[in-house]
Amino acid sequence: MIPPEASLLTLYLNASRRWRGKPLYRAVVEEARALPAAGAAVFLVDLSFGAQHQLRDAKSEYTFVDIPVILEFVDAPERIDELLARLTPMIVGGLATVEPVRVARYAHHSETVGASAEDRLTTLKEGATRMSIEGDVQKITVYIGSSDVWEGGNLAMAIIERCRRMGLAGATASLGVLGFGKHSVIHRSHLFGLSASLPEKIEIIDEPGRVAEILPILEEMVDGGLIVVQDLRAIHHAHHSTPPGS
Repeated sequence: MIPPEASLLTLYLNASRRWRGKPLYRAVVEEARALPAAGAAVFLVDLSFGAQHQLRDAKSEYTFVDIPVILEFVDAPERIDELLARLTPMIVGGLATVEPVRVARYAHHSETVGASAEDRLTTLKEGATRMSIEGDVQKITVYIGSSDVWEGGNLAMAIIERCRRMGLAGATASLGVLGFGKHSVIHRSHLFGLSASLPEKIEIIDEPGRVAEILPILEEMVDGGLIVVQDLRAIHHAHHSTPPGS
């Protein structure tokens, strides 16, 4: 069980690195699973550079092999410390960060999906136009499976649409390539198609008051998964300018 006050460990590793004959990121996930950690999710990066200042582009046939991967783990602070101690010999040359998070929900899938959150939604203002956010904000990160559903449709899509309808500042969904959750079953993408359920995360950033409005709805929608909240400071938030005549 993950406590309400937890830690988020983020690792930035090179996809081409290997550890004892297997991809390093997979070896790290298996080490976390053996601990056992509460879960893990691996996400690919499109474009980056690191300590060597060499540009890595996932879309380039020349540099895609060395693209970085991002691994995320949420667990009790002492469990994250233990995991880091185990991983230190493995992640030489990578980057690790640890930050506090608050766990809003952590649950298995139940046999039946709960009732719709429409009643709650009708008390909120939908579709409001948001000009900008600045200063103290919060980020919600929802970790689910790509095959999770809500009212017959894709859960990630439903969460994004719900946030849009409520007029939140924005939401982003990212599909992972490898991970495990409460049942410690590793899911990964395959060369000729996707796994039945890959890790997926939705990130939502807005003012604390708006986060407080959406959280109960997310807790009802996420039948099995993890929801964490972080305190942040917004530096810049602006719309794309509209070209003249468009």
